[in-house]
Amino acid sequence: MRIFPSLLLPLLLTVFTSAHSQDTISFGGIYDLPGAEVRATYTPVSPLAQRFTVEEVYRLPGTFYDPARLVALLPGVVQTNDQANHLSVRGNTPNANLWRLNGLAIVNPNHTANAGTFYDFPTLSGGGVNAISAQMLGNSGFLSGGLPVEYGYATGGTFDLRLRPGNKTRRKYQAQAGFIGFDLMAEGPIGDSGKTSYLVNGRYSFTGLLADMGVDFGGESIRFWDFNAHLHHEWDGGELSLFSIVGASSNVFAGPDSTEQEITEQKELFDIDFDSEVQIYGLSFSHQVKTNSFRGGFSASKVKTDRSQMPVNIPPTRNAAFFTLDPGLFNANFVWEKKINEFYSFKLGVEYFDQTTTYELSFGNGGLSGGAGYTSLAPFVGLVYSINGLTAEVGIRNSNYFNTPVSHSFLEPRIDLQYEWNRQSLRLNVGAQSRGLIAEDLMAFPLPEYAVLTNHLDLTYSRRIGEHIVKAALYYQSTPNDVGFQDNSFIVSSNSILEFDPRSPDFVSAETRRYGVELEAGGGSKQSGWYYRGSIGLFNAETQQVDGSWAKDRFSNDFNGKLTIGREWPRLDKKQRETTLGLNFALITHGGERYGRSIPFTSTFDDSRRFFAPQDFSNGFINSNGTYFRPDLRLYKTKTRKKTTTTLALDVQNAANVQNLGNVYYDAFLEQPTERYQLGLIPVLSYRIVWR
Repeated sequence: MRIFPSLLLPLLLTVFTSAHSQDTISFGGIYDLPGAEVRATYTPVSPLAQRFTVEEVYRLPGTFYDPARLVALLPGVVQTNDQANHLSVRGNTPNANLWRLNGLAIVNPNHTANAGTFYDFPTLSGGGVNAISAQMLGNSGFLSGGLPVEYGYATGGTFDLRLRPGNKTRRKYQAQAGFIGFDLMAEGPIGDSGKTSYLVNGRYSFTGLLADMGVDFGGESIRFWDFNAHLHHEWDGGELSLFSIVGASSNVFAGPDSTEQEITEQKELFDIDFDSEVQIYGLSFSHQVKTNSFRGGFSASKVKTDRSQMPVNIPPTRNAAFFTLDPGLFNANFVWEKKINEFYSFKLGVEYFDQTTTYELSFGNGGLSGGAGYTSLAPFVGLVYSINGLTAEVGIRNSNYFNTPVSHSFLEPRIDLQYEWNRQSLRLNVGAQSRGLIAEDLMAFPLPEYAVLTNHLDLTYSRRIGEHIVKAALYYQSTPNDVGFQDNSFIVSSNSILEFDPRSPDFVSAETRRYGVELEAGGGSKQSGWYYRGSIGLFNAETQQVDGSWAKDRFSNDFNGKLTIGREWPRLDKKQRETTLGLNFALITHGGERYGRSIPFTSTFDDSRRFFAPQDFSNGFINSNGTYFRPDLRLYKTKTRKKTTTTLALDVQNAANVQNLGNVYYDAFLEQPTERYQLGLIPVLSYRIVWR
């Protein structure tokens, strides 16, 4: 890569906490975000991130107070199945995403990680419900393209969630009841110093409570609980956070008695039990002394999942299947940052990343078990240069992967150039990002621990016109050292893998790429009238085949579109107390997830595998699902009183009850391809009260 000599020194290093201002499209109109602003004691998220607040999670339709479902409304992001929050970002597999909490990497923080999947197996990055309560969140962000130099281990999207401090002057309580679950939250000061606070939230599922009361949901019961805790201490120039997220979930299906009820699909031949537990613990800190700042921390997290499938309406025990998947992650990082002068800032740091996964799979008479993982150490250095509307943020990260038969060491340059003039902005972001492949990535095709490197380029133009912003973005990503497996002459890359494939074929090398264009507009004002945000994206995600041609991947949806419209009507009641009526409407559409052709399992190795019939990819990935379309609606009424604030809300997902095809699988009982549909109309009523 050739670099202009005058920019050689700045382009050696990078910082992504620049002081330039930035117009950002929000879900409530537009607002200016000074890059150096620190609200309360929150660590500001990267200027590269799309920022969001807990208020938006509460206000927008179809989020169910889940930050991941809010992210699904962003440009270039596709929710692969509306039963869960698995997200494909710009055609990447959801396995390429990474969750971070207070800047620290954590395991998948979701309940029922098997929800909405093809084989009903757990996954690495999504699930039915997030175990991190939205009531715990402060300023947060989502990165869909380039990463700041201190972040790595993700080639798709990065959730950059931040916990808010508890109130340091008085105790507050909040209760929320709805069809998702029951929440109780408490926060307040510890001691009289005004510098230490606690924030805790506990939740139990509504469906679990009904099941505990004996309510039957067609032989299926779904339960979950979680507990979030955050202790925060601040001092002049610094802060310290201790946090914990723990929870458990289960999904139990009881097959009907075939002597009393006719069997209509293969699922009814079994009792299916799915259980999962999640534990996340961490410490983060920051401190500033004059022109020097230090921040960092460490986290330890793990998930344990267990799925059993026992036959009840067919005799042989060979049809039983068992699957456990237990990922764990330890992450630590440290960053020293120094402001040299009004033009330059310098950054130096290191990140340690240790990820492991153990698994055990049993199909009646056969199976496999083992573990996979890697340790990585990544030092990085960076610099930012800013003058007269031009900001150059550049740096380099050296990601070294250990515990692998073949050593992997990647130099990852990060360059972010932005020029602003006359309410316009042009931004160029180029760089490289790597991640290790484990768990589903490996189990789909047994291979030694492996790491891939993705190169990316993003070019974005934005313009502000009054109360409106328009944006246009071009992007290109390539992974020249990807891996996959071969079905006849067709190569299926890791970018098409979400969960375990029961065939476990041998792996081959592969090359993948993703490219597209995104158009976005937003405007209006939540304070004064209607507001809106809309986007449309056209893109391809492809793998190079044996003959040199390029074929579409599983998550190559061709297009995606989003539109959110809302308004609030503040008023005073008869006693001159504040009341707000709100309406938010969302339209979501995309080209549909691609699958192979559904065929029966032909191997005689094990009878039970026929109930997990694989897909035939010999003709590639086919969009047999058609176009996905869903309208969501949220109505709410908020009352503000002297000591309480209450909100009554009705969320309606898929308000038009559109039938969206989820996938087509081969049903071994019916002996034919069978359609599975995504969710229809789902009304969710909730009531929230805050005591001050």
